[in-house]
Amino acid sequence: MRHTSTPLTLSIRRRADVVARRVGKTAVLVDLESNRIYELNDTGARVWELAAEGTTVESLINRLEEEFDVDRAKLAEEVSVIVTDLLGEGLFEDRSGA
Repeated sequence: MRHTSTPLTLSIRRRADVVARRVGKTAVLVDLESNRIYELNDTGARVWELAAEGTTVESLINRLEEEFDVDRAKLAEEVSVIVTDLLGEGLFEDRSGA
């Protein structure tokens, strides 16, 4: 699947009716509305945790760059893919207009 770059100013927050549990380096999410189950890798799990109260994509990248030893460009691409996927699945809310 081809992803376009997510705007750095995009403001997101995770939906309240999605529950998550850390399992080792991954996270398992359950959408209580649809009963669908998702698994996130370590980076995705951390993005999920950081989006609890709402954040921007740029803030996520800045915070993760402090936590992970990774090239910023690669990190920005991975965060963009994760955010785009979670928005597409309806697990994140776009709070940009809020």
